[in-house]
Amino acid sequence: MEMFGKRLVAVLALLALVMPAVMAAGNESVYGEKMRETAGVLKKVREWQRFGLVLNNDTLDEARNLGVAMVDFAVASLESIKDRLEDSNLSMKDEIIDEINEHITDLLNAKEDIEDAETVEELREAMKEARETWINAKVSLQKSLIIAVLDRLETFVENGERLEDFVTEKIAEFEEEGRDTTMLENWLEKFREDRENALDRISEAKEKVMEIETPHQGFEAMKDVREAVKNAVEYTKECVKDLREIIRLINQYGDEGDSEELLEVVGEVVEE
Repeated sequence: MEMFGKRLVAVLALLALVMPAVMAAGNESVYGEKMRETAGVLKKVREWQRFGLVLNNDTLDEARNLGVAMVDFAVASLESIKDRLEDSNLSMKDEIIDEINEHITDLLNAKEDIEDAETVEELREAMKEARETWINAKVSLQKSLIIAVLDRLETFVENGERLEDFVTEKIAEFEEEGRDTTMLENWLEKFREDRENALDRISEAKEKVMEIETPHQGFEAMKDVREAVKNAVEYTKECVKDLREIIRLINQYGDEGDSEELLEVVGEVVEE
């Protein structure tokens, strides 16, 4: 019994960590390093500007070379991120990869304009185009981070179907033994409803995230996106609360073997 107690504590600890762990998933992504490198390049450009660098006919060639180098770096960054996305299990990766390909095409077009610029004004316009394209590209990267978090939530909630099947079987066994399973049935039904609601909210959140195309749209839509993600998280938390109660009831109705079986299923769902 002591060993079972330790297993129960371990599984409950996993449940307690599900939400924080999931929400932390986007904090240090596979793209973080490239984003930091890009931020470093932009910081250097700002530092150069503070040194009094100017763009005029005398510095046109050097400025053109700098612009080309920055676009090359941006393209290399996007290519690297695209490669990692292709190797990932991100649910919306095809759509995001398509966006990134469009950004790469736009950057390459901007690069040609930079290379062909013969006047200061032409170069400024080409650089502006490249800068706006890069800003929009970062929106796609941010979307991938949010989708990754939602994917983690979705996996946990979807795997809850295993728990439903297991508990349904246990209810049938307990009824055959003449036990009153009303409370367990009620909690299973609540778990099922919360799980379905969570999946709906996660799907809605993904749709809202993918609708964003530019920083301006992102700013305007962020309230709706935050609300959708919040709802998805809240319903997932409810699933965790329901699950805690189901564990308690099966521990009450069944024997140690029943509880051990449930904890094995719960462990698989949470850890996957």
